[in-house]
Amino acid sequence: MKKPVVAAMAALSLATPIEAQERKSVAPKAMQSVAPGLAGYTDDVLFGDVWISPALSPRDRSLVTVSVLIATGKTAQLTGHLGRALDNGVMPVEIAGAVTHLAFYTGWPNAVSSLEVIDKVFADRGVDMAALRAPVSAGLPVPASDAARAQAVTATIGPVAPKLAALTNEVLFADLWRRSDLAPRDRSLVTLAALAANGDEAGLAFHVGLGLQNSLTRAEIGEALTHLAFYAGWPKATAAVAVADKTFRDLDATAAPATAASLTITSPGSQPVQGPAATFTGAVTVTSPFKGTGQARLGGATVTFESGARSNWHSHPLGQLLVVTAGEGLVQAEGEPVRRIKAGDVVWTPPGVKHWHGAAPASAMTHVAVAEALDGKSVTWLEPVTDAAYRAPAR
Repeated sequence: MKKPVVAAMAALSLATPIEAQERKSVAPKAMQSVAPGLAGYTDDVLFGDVWISPALSPRDRSLVTVSVLIATGKTAQLTGHLGRALDNGVMPVEIAGAVTHLAFYTGWPNAVSSLEVIDKVFADRGVDMAALRAPVSAGLPVPASDAARAQAVTATIGPVAPKLAALTNEVLFADLWRRSDLAPRDRSLVTLAALAANGDEAGLAFHVGLGLQNSLTRAEIGEALTHLAFYAGWPKATAAVAVADKTFRDLDATAAPATAASLTITSPGSQPVQGPAATFTGAVTVTSPFKGTGQARLGGATVTFESGARSNWHSHPLGQLLVVTAGEGLVQAEGEPVRRIKAGDVVWTPPGVKHWHGAAPASAMTHVAVAEALDGKSVTWLEPVTDAAYRAPAR
């Protein structure tokens, strides 16, 4: 099969002079004069094949392109592509949301450098700038996997840079990713484009997985990386494809159903992570996480609370079972007194009941927590337990 550019050049050689003159070139005049070969690839491959491929919508292609240009500081090419993005259905508020998002993933300087160009394009297009200053809510749902992500951030980043860990959990994911000026799917597309364009492979695998959770398909991710090759270069695109391929294969392996005869044994103390400050007070360690396979919705972990430590108030859509294995602790359901628990006790909390549990003031406590997920979510975290509530008389 001939390459598209070869076929296109052959067609041009057979065209009449009038047909050739009528064929409008997208390539800039300087390119046509200085690098006619590049002009040919621009007209016949990039805009004559890639941009018109239905494998990715024109709107998504514009989001990828604008994101790459901002992420790599290439503002000279931004004017034309911003106009194309608006023509392709990207809303001004979404462009503003993408710039804000990219400041976190590619640095404030890249985002700020793009603003003068964006401001001029918006002014030329008569965009209502007052509408862009309207408050934007940060109330989109948190992904079901976010608790595990937050725990990983606390465990890996927290010991070295606790402030960065807190900002990652409380600002980047709990606020920016929940803003309504850009849909979660589009945030994933923008993030993947920016990370791939800058060769940031360390975070790419996680965001490939998050993109799938946010409704991007594998085919769309592959096509976005193909499109990106023309704006960030083949090496960056092929490196990103390798990361995406490994992520897809890892997800397939994880999702493979277990055989009927298999069983899983989780060793005590395995995979320890620190309980995040956003959901626990005091020193808490979560170990030995487990999850049912097949159609099972069961999951849980072993949780150790140092003396004085406790969970936030929270609830479970299908209830929770606690088996206390060591020490002494406290548990309370909303509207009921604080109750003491000790090794050997089994505690059942009904679905939807607001409660908390933790260690006693003078004793550590370990329990195994078991809960079922409903629509992928097994817990709803609420406000911290105050010192006064924690130290209330216990039965």
